[in-house]
Amino acid sequence: MSGSPAKGLRSRGGYVGGREEGPGRSGRRAESKSAVAVERSGPGTPGNKPIPGFAALEVLPDAAAATLEAFLKGKALPGSHILSDGRNGYKRLEKIGFEHTATVISGQDEAARSLFPWVHMDLSNLKLFLLGTHHKVEPKYLKRYMAEFNCRLNLRSMEPTMPPKPIRACLATQTIACKQLVVTPELS
Repeated sequence: MSGSPAKGLRSRGGYVGGREEGPGRSGRRAESKSAVAVERSGPGTPGNKPIPGFAALEVLPDAAAATLEAFLKGKALPGSHILSDGRNGYKRLEKIGFEHTATVISGQDEAARSLFPWVHMDLSNLKLFLLGTHHKVEPKYLKRYMAEFNCRLNLRSMEPTMPPKPIRACLATQTIACKQLVVTPELS
C-alpha cells in the first residue's frame, strides 16, 4: 500500500492461480496465497458499498497468525479497526494493538462478498489483470506483478495530483533491464 498506513481496514485472504498439485497444496496450504486489505474511507450511501480507500495486496508465504499480523502491522496504523473473516490467524489482533471485529463466514461466499465487497473486487480485478495482461505468471514473479497492480489500484484515487508524481518517480528510478529481472531469482 503506497502512502501512509490506513486507519480502518477490512482484511481477508485469497488465492491466486489454479489448484496446485500435490498433497496438502490447496486452500490455506497453497503457495500462491495473497493477503488483501482495503481501507474503508466512508460508509457509502444507503444500499451501496462503502467507499474504498487505499488497498494493500501482498503475496504471503503462509496464512499463519504471525504472517497475517506482520502484514497488518505494516499496512495499518496502531489502533485501527480491523474487520476480518474470523480466521484463527486474526485472533491475536487486539493483543497487538488493533480493534478487531471477526465475522465467521467460512464457506459462505455471498456473506463474504457482502461483508468484504472491495476486498473481493480487488482480488477479482487482480486475477483478471494477470490473466488478461500477462496470460501466465511464474510464481517467482507474482510479487512483482502484484506490486504493479497494487500501485495502479491506489493511484486511481490520486488523479488530481498525478502528473508530477510519475515524472518524479521516473527521474529518481534507474532503468531495470529485462535480463536483470529474469537472471536474478526472487528471494523468499
